[in-house]
Amino acid sequence: MKLALHLVSLCAALSVSMSATAFELVHSKGTVILPAVSSKIVTFDLAVLDSLNTLDVAVIGVPKSNYQGSLVKFNDATIVGTLFEPDFPMLQKLSPDLIFAGRRSEKTIPKLKEIAPTAIFSNDPSAFLDGFRRDNLALAQAFQKENQARAAIDIIDENVQALHDVNKGKTAAFLFVVKDNVIAHAPGDPFGYAYELTGLKSVLPVKDPKAQAAPRPEPGSLEAKAAAAIRAKAIASIAKAEPDWLIVLDRGAINGAEKTAANTLAKHPQISQTRAFKEGRVFYADPNAWYIVGGGLRNMKEITDTMLTAMK
Repeated sequence: MKLALHLVSLCAALSVSMSATAFELVHSKGTVILPAVSSKIVTFDLAVLDSLNTLDVAVIGVPKSNYQGSLVKFNDATIVGTLFEPDFPMLQKLSPDLIFAGRRSEKTIPKLKEIAPTAIFSNDPSAFLDGFRRDNLALAQAFQKENQARAAIDIIDENVQALHDVNKGKTAAFLFVVKDNVIAHAPGDPFGYAYELTGLKSVLPVKDPKAQAAPRPEPGSLEAKAAAAIRAKAIASIAKAEPDWLIVLDRGAINGAEKTAANTLAKHPQISQTRAFKEGRVFYADPNAWYIVGGGLRNMKEITDTMLTAMK
C-alpha cells in the first residue's frame, strides 16, 4: 500500500514538473506543444525575431536580410534561406525544435513541418492592434516572458493613445511609392494599420474585409490597365480631399537603397499640389521597419515613437 502511494505521489510530482516546463504556443494555424521550452529556434518571420530578441529568447537561424538597429547582430547568424525560400539542407543540419514561418514563406509550411513543429502568425490589417497584442502575448506566454511582453505592449499602447490625442479630428492618406507609381492604402489594406496606430481618419473608404485580393495582372493586359485606372482614381480622390497628413512608404529605399519617393511625389501632378505636401506634413515611414519587420515588440515601439515625434 505504501509503495502504491509512493508511486502515485511520484507520478503526480512528475506530472507537475512536466506541466511547469511544457511549451504550448497558440498560433494562427493551431497549437504547438513541446515537452520543454523551445531552445533551438529558427524564424522566417522578422516580427517574431524582433519580439524574441526583445524578450531575450535566443534564435539559431534566420533568413538572409539586411539587419539593422537592435537586430544588427543577426547579420552574423546562421542563414537558413531567404524570406521566401528556406534552405532545407541547412535546416536539417541545424535540427531546430521549433520553426516560425512568415507570410512570405507560408507556402513552405508542409515541408517545414517535416523538419520541426512550425508556427505562423497571420495578422488581420483591419484589426492590427488586437492581433499584435494577442500574438505577442501568446509568444511570450509560451516562453514564460509574459511580464516583459505586457510591459512592452503597455508602452506601445501609451504611444498609440498619445498619437490619437494629437491627431484627433485629422485625416490622412497612406501612399506606397514604387519608383514612379503611387499606390494608396486604405484601412483594410496591408499598410492600412497606419490609421489605427495614428488615430488619423482615412480620406478613402475602408476596404471591404470580405473582398479577396485580385491576382497581380500581366503587365500591359486589360486587367493591368483597369487596375491602374482604379489606382489613379484613388489618388485623385486623395488630392481632392486634402488630407492633413501624407504617410509615405518608399519601397525602393528598403535595405538602405536610394530614397526616391519625395522626388516622385514632387513631380506628381496631383499629390504635389496638396497642402500637406506643400506644407511638409509628410511622414516618411522607415521602409525596413514597416515592410520587412512589421509587428515586433521593439519595432512597433520605434515606429510609434517616430510617428509621435513627427506629428506632435
